[in-house]
Amino acid sequence: MKYNERLRLVQHACEHGNKPAAKAFGCTVKTVRKWTRRWKEDNHSRVSLQDRSRAPRTCPHKASPQAEQAIVRARQKAPCLGARRLKRDCALAPSEGAIARVLRQRGLTQRRKKKYEKKRDMREMKAKLRPFEQLQVDTKYLNDIPYYVEQMARNPELPRFEYTARCPRTGAVFLGFGRELSEALACVFAAAVLRHLGRCGHRTDIVQTDNGSEYSGMERVVRHDRGFTHVVRDLFKATHRFIPPGKKNHQADVESLHERIEAEFLDLERFASRKEFFTKASAWQLWWNSTRKNGYKGDRTPHQILLEHDADAAAKVWFLPALDLDALMNARAQRSLDDEDNQRGYYLPALPEGRAKGGRRAGGAGGRREGRFTNPCPQIFADCHRCRLGRL
Repeated sequence: MKYNERLRLVQHACEHGNKPAAKAFGCTVKTVRKWTRRWKEDNHSRVSLQDRSRAPRTCPHKASPQAEQAIVRARQKAPCLGARRLKRDCALAPSEGAIARVLRQRGLTQRRKKKYEKKRDMREMKAKLRPFEQLQVDTKYLNDIPYYVEQMARNPELPRFEYTARCPRTGAVFLGFGRELSEALACVFAAAVLRHLGRCGHRTDIVQTDNGSEYSGMERVVRHDRGFTHVVRDLFKATHRFIPPGKKNHQADVESLHERIEAEFLDLERFASRKEFFTKASAWQLWWNSTRKNGYKGDRTPHQILLEHDADAAAKVWFLPALDLDALMNARAQRSLDDEDNQRGYYLPALPEGRAKGGRRAGGAGGRREGRFTNPCPQIFADCHRCRLGRL
């Protein structure tokens, strides 16, 4: 628009004069003379009607090429440093503005990632893990859920705390419930889950927890504590990793599971007894691992992700029921973990046997299709209302 207006201005001035053109276009005679002079000097070229740079032709205090090269080298060595920190930590002579200009002109600036981009990057990192290579373990308080607290008041035998282990790679979850929040129950839960995964052919290298006292958070005060870290590190040869204090997003997978289990299980079910609670909790856990599709995992179930990694993976890994940690703790007090006569791992009930294709039992000997069950819910969990009614 501005270019076309100047073109008509100079054409009108050449035909009628500068003063009539200034009056016709509502500008000063000086402005008409400037554009007319440029128009004639450039042999009536339309390029002459474009704006010219008003920047000074020389800048005595501009950073020298040697100083710019020093800025580029410092930035390449430490890409995380901005203009202010480069000047302060690398003792650069140019000002912060000059350093920022050089970084911008050389294309060395970094755009801050948005939240969805960070989540996408983390999804790609988790996809590189081996199934059950890493577990996130956390505790959920059940005494702050109104619908469940009402039932717990009528039946004091119901559990008060949930111990959760989740695999970031597959999204699979293993649950344990107890009456108290203690390091002893956390050790029982970790040992039971790790022993179960081990006998199903899966090795866990990293167990990640928060800094709670039930996960040996007090070991930083009490030395030589034979608690949760001892169980993970010395008995199962895995690494126990604490998250940074206050960084709950490092436990995002297990924290999101706590949100879903409250909405999809604890706020919906009624429990007449402690036995019924563990039966329904086991059914919900099996439904989550074998049937429920996870949108964050590409609308796939943990079982589908496991089969994509290993087509011959045994389905018996999903048949671990929700653990009664109080009962396991009582058994642990009577027998030793290293008792060779204990063939069921860490004092676990026998796993329910699902049927594989061809009439073979899941986990049985023979055949490459070992553990490829057809019905995701065995008969022992047939009363799961979600599988029966197809809800959720």
